[in-house]
Amino acid sequence: MRYAQKMISLLVLVLAASFGIGGCVLLYSDFSVQRHRMAQAEKTAHANACTLMQSEILDLQRRGADTGNDTLAALAARQDAQTALWRGDTLLYAALPGLAQLPMENGTTVTVRTEGRVYALYASDLQGGLRLVTAYELTDLYRDRDAALTRFLALEGAVLAAAALVMALLANRLTRPLAVLTEAGQQIAAGDYARRTALHTGDEIETLSRSFDTMADAVQDKIAELEADVQRREDFVGAFTHELKTPMTSIIGYADVLRTMQTDPEEQREAAQAIVQEGRRLETLSYKLLALLGLNEEKIELGPVPLGDLWPRLHAACPEVCLRTPQTAPTVRGDADLLLDLLCNLVQNAARASAPGAPVLVLCGQSADAVILTVADRGCGIPPELISRVTEPFYMVDKSRARRQGGSGLGLALCQRIAAVHGSTLQIESEVGRGTRVSVTLPLWKEADV
Repeated sequence: MRYAQKMISLLVLVLAASFGIGGCVLLYSDFSVQRHRMAQAEKTAHANACTLMQSEILDLQRRGADTGNDTLAALAARQDAQTALWRGDTLLYAALPGLAQLPMENGTTVTVRTEGRVYALYASDLQGGLRLVTAYELTDLYRDRDAALTRFLALEGAVLAAAALVMALLANRLTRPLAVLTEAGQQIAAGDYARRTALHTGDEIETLSRSFDTMADAVQDKIAELEADVQRREDFVGAFTHELKTPMTSIIGYADVLRTMQTDPEEQREAAQAIVQEGRRLETLSYKLLALLGLNEEKIELGPVPLGDLWPRLHAACPEVCLRTPQTAPTVRGDADLLLDLLCNLVQNAARASAPGAPVLVLCGQSADAVILTVADRGCGIPPELISRVTEPFYMVDKSRARRQGGSGLGLALCQRIAAVHGSTLQIESEVGRGTRVSVTLPLWKEADV
């Protein structure tokens, strides 16, 4: 059963019960009042009849007249009410045939139906072993009650039918937003993630609609994020496969030349040099890929890192670069080895983008609670539309130059991940032909961090 049908059935049932019970209570309370009033009058009339009957019997006895059964029956027949007279268990007179089967005790009152009519019977004992029963007709009272009940039931049926129709219209209107929510849920489940309800009912359903749309927004964002992540993984695998293919082709080609052909020493040296160069490129690619994957899996503990202690290590790691570092530097909260790796990758990228022998600058700016570490060069720069992509794995602005210089396209991706470990991100500013500045913000080390 649908929700609207349940609501209509429940409301009609409640209305029928309340209307029916209320109407019956009203009808029967009115009937009870009328019956009570008539009963008071009937008791008075019965008492008067008993008094009159007793007086007439006593008068006959004083005059010495006959007081036999026939005389007493005649006296009972002259009463205004319909009566029955008993002497002991013997019925002397009965105005109604049904009264002969109803011997009654003194002071009792009963209501009986006989020959399709309703009577109230009252019984009282008289002197001489007599019992007088008077009957008062109630047929009209009961007929009026039954007619009123019939009219009420007809009225109730009409009211319930009209109420059911009105409630059906209201229920349809009230449940229409639920149908919209159901349809939207089905469409979203079918893949239409942009579907929204946007209901404006001014009640709890509107609140539910807003919550539903908020949930749909979150689902759509999550789906888009998952799709983007899948695309990134596919791009990563494709780029990784391509990056492996080029050096492996060179290695296999030169190795095959050395294996199958007789070459002079100079050609052998060139082939061996190419194999070594491409092998080292694969080695660098493997190291950086492992470092990138390791950062995704390991939990890094951050501690105090004096930046001044990193400068000698940075010069030693990049001996071929004309590197200029600050004289002094504060202590930051981080991991020394990861920060050294970040600086090495930024410095080597800056050196590849610059002319041979051009200086690469490491700058250190400080604020109240952070240090801005910047690597700057005067190289070829990056086009503005490509800046957002240079941190993607294997992405290279100039692939031929990068491969020629031993680049793998993983350096900035690794730097971005290291920055994320330190709660930061790479900020890249570049202008074609004028150089690039790559910055990362690191928190200052405080004693309270211990």
